[in-house]
Amino acid sequence: MKNAHAEKAGKKEKIVHELRQLAGIFLYLAFFFMVLRTYTHLILVEHRISYVAYGLTVLKALALAKIILTGETLRLGERFHDRPLIIPTLYATLLFSIFALVLEVVEHLLLGKIHGKAFGEVFEEILEKGWPHLVGMSLVVFIAFLPFFAFRAVERTIGEGKLTDLFFKSREAKTGEDDPDGGS
Repeated sequence: MKNAHAEKAGKKEKIVHELRQLAGIFLYLAFFFMVLRTYTHLILVEHRISYVAYGLTVLKALALAKIILTGETLRLGERFHDRPLIIPTLYATLLFSIFALVLEVVEHLLLGKIHGKAFGEVFEEILEKGWPHLVGMSLVVFIAFLPFFAFRAVERTIGEGKLTDLFFKSREAKTGEDDPDGGS
């Protein structure tokens, strides 16, 4: 009976942990994609083009956050765990930048469908005149993902939660553990 209760509590902790991870990744991605969408909107306004799709941007951030978590659960890139951190960082950055590109194309296809266009027609438009936007967006996403995946690689190396503690908890709370003077 105790084992079943402990197992149930363990599953609950794992679910809560996964939801926290998903929320953290989602918030980072949502913030980033909303800023990118706002920037794109401002550029289009300069050319008197009205286009805003924040709802799809949030959905894209949520989908990509889930894809990232799933990729980590499946241990994508695990073969690079013993290499210098730049290798798994670049691998994850490239891999998930490709996923972001795919989601961007899906977004264009969905918006085209909403506006009564066939998928083939939308895809043809992307190939004819939309590809510079996709290349530019992919480069920006790649650069934005570099610190994200670098932080995740460092955290896996030094221990889960330690990097977050370094950024968000006071270091004065330590009692001279790393201070050769004993904290004085």
